[in-house]
Amino acid sequence: MEEIVHRNVLPKGCKLQEYQIESVLGKPGGFGITYLATDTHLCQNVAIKEYLPTDFAVREGQKTVCVRSSSDDESFKWGLNCFRDEAKFLARFNHPNIVRVLRYFEENGTAYMVMSYQEGESFTEYLKRGALEEIDLLKIVVPLLSGLEKIHVEGLFHRDIKPNNLYICKDGTPILLDFGSARSSLNIRSISVTSIITPGYAPLEQYDNESKSQGPWTDIYGMGAVMYRAISGEPPLAATRRVLKDPMLSASELGKGRYTDSLLKAIDWALQVNREDRPKTISEWRRAFPLEHPGLTSASSLQPQTLIEKLFASPQMQSLCISLTAGLAILLLGALLGIIFLYQDTLDKSAVELMALEEKNTRIETEKQLALLHQRLEEQKQLRKEVETLLDDLRRFENKGETEGYSHKYYDVVNVHPKDVLNIRSIPGHLSPQISTIPPNGKCVLYLGKFSVVKNNVWVYVQYKNSAGWVNSKYLLFTQDCPLITSQPLPLPAPKLPEPEKAIGKEVPDSQIENE
Repeated sequence: MEEIVHRNVLPKGCKLQEYQIESVLGKPGGFGITYLATDTHLCQNVAIKEYLPTDFAVREGQKTVCVRSSSDDESFKWGLNCFRDEAKFLARFNHPNIVRVLRYFEENGTAYMVMSYQEGESFTEYLKRGALEEIDLLKIVVPLLSGLEKIHVEGLFHRDIKPNNLYICKDGTPILLDFGSARSSLNIRSISVTSIITPGYAPLEQYDNESKSQGPWTDIYGMGAVMYRAISGEPPLAATRRVLKDPMLSASELGKGRYTDSLLKAIDWALQVNREDRPKTISEWRRAFPLEHPGLTSASSLQPQTLIEKLFASPQMQSLCISLTAGLAILLLGALLGIIFLYQDTLDKSAVELMALEEKNTRIETEKQLALLHQRLEEQKQLRKEVETLLDDLRRFENKGETEGYSHKYYDVVNVHPKDVLNIRSIPGHLSPQISTIPPNGKCVLYLGKFSVVKNNVWVYVQYKNSAGWVNSKYLLFTQDCPLITSQPLPLPAPKLPEPEKAIGKEVPDSQIENE
């Protein structure tokens, strides 16, 4: 196969419209060849991917691509259509971590995808320098997850994530390359499975022709396998070898002591053989990553969007910006009318008075619009302040949701009147039944890793002595001084959260809510 692929490569200096071939980039694959080329019009480098499925196509002469036999014609055309659809789809994205498609054209009996080019190397070559520190691995993986999530939202999946298809630019930016949608479709046309997957990086569902079983969890497996390779030096065992009795060592075993437990558990979660046992979305998987890490900007750097970003990306905020623009346009129009009024001395007096009246009405209407816009802006600022307050409260408990054990974070009771108590309730909310109490000077309250937001208040599930239940988090302050705790607390089962409307209860005046 190496020799066949080598013979199929376009020679250096070959012209494809305004592009001139310079060299082959990376190792030619079974479905296409990627070249470094020069745009002779703009005098800049580009990458050009040529559709050439070597299972049933070959190059005749220097350029022309032909099917090996007439029986392969239908499969070749099917794959060509998928190659075109992939180019059209990727051309819609302008994401820093997704390869940028600039152009598509058909020539020489096949098709070409023109992409932006940056100097760098594949992740395979990058890993040859040695094992990565956790922060370096996260700086590569987290941006790639952002790009993957963008693709998943639009209904496309990569299906061929492996170190060779991850590119690290000279400035350190990671990029997703070589989406495998065409290969997945060709699989339906009875192409051999071994030619469209990479053992170790492909989950079990990709060995089946049923594409409905594939989804975000398929790409999550591939990314987990890449991370496994980065920490262990070897790719995972092929999924087919792990079905009956899995002999593969877990990432938690291989990386213990060198990486945080939460990251290793996230990798093992992504590499579950059964797709039902894996995260269903990138967002779900990302929540299992370490939320804070030295060298990352903040905990929110591991999340696709903070609540604040979503707020200011909302249609309401966009509408507000449009309204502000319209208001400025009206002001400019009023100023223009004023200038015209000053220089039109020859106009009839009645016409001048009419223009002055119109200008006055325009100014009054503009002032009303600006006042309304100012009011809406103040409302948005207030909403932002409330969201930021809620986020600050949530961050105090952001190591929640461990899949095994509890978070082992302790809190002291604060802001409770010396003659009062802090109620422990069966479900979140002021109106739920009381099951126990904590004295106003209570110490070492154990957080059990669950939280719920009820009417802008964060309720947390805690254990105090032999009682477990829900308390309002604003009465808890994190502490590291718990000298009386000498053994690991017994895990207590958390009850299933009720529906939000059941937890909130009926609205009552503040005066009727007990002081907690």
